Amino acid sequence: MSASHIDSDRLSGPPVGPAAWSDAEAAHLAGCAECRLELEILAGARRLGADHLARFDPGRVATVVRGRLAAEPVAAPARVVRHPGRWLAGLAAAAALVLAVRMWIPNAGPTSFAVVSVLHELDGLNEPQLEEVLQSIPPVTGALDHVEMVPLSDLNASDLERVLRSMEEP
Repeated sequence: MSASHIDSDRLSGPPVGPAAWSDAEAAHLAGCAECRLELEILAGARRLGADHLARFDPGRVATVVRGRLAAEPVAAPARVVRHPGRWLAGLAAAAALVLAVRMWIPNAGPTSFAVVSVLHELDGLNEPQLEEVLQSIPPVTGALDHVEMVPLSDLNASDLERVLRSMEEP
């Protein structure tokens, strides 16, 4: 029992009569309308459906269920795709149709599927400039090669520029 009310778990436990309450709990219930109301609500909840449960006959229910199962037709099993060749033939036909439509469209060469420019800023660069851009992209951390100690005199201008750029980055 808490300082102000009887614990709700104690009130909601199995149904108990007045003899099951301690003297302190009985005195509290006599003076606390809130705890009495909670106890009455819980007792009413226990009585809900009691008349239906008293009339419930599991043997009769089991007999009715067995009779219904015997009377109902057996459902056909779900169709399983047993011929993957048909699916493959359908996919091949779809691919041939796409290819035929693509060839029929004017100015649709063989590379028209793959040539899509995403970085428009790089369109005007020539091959050496693109190589420079590619080298300026840092590698993935796991793909880093072993770094060897090389004297500064062995580095070319491009290597020195990369070293300076790496020092500028945070």
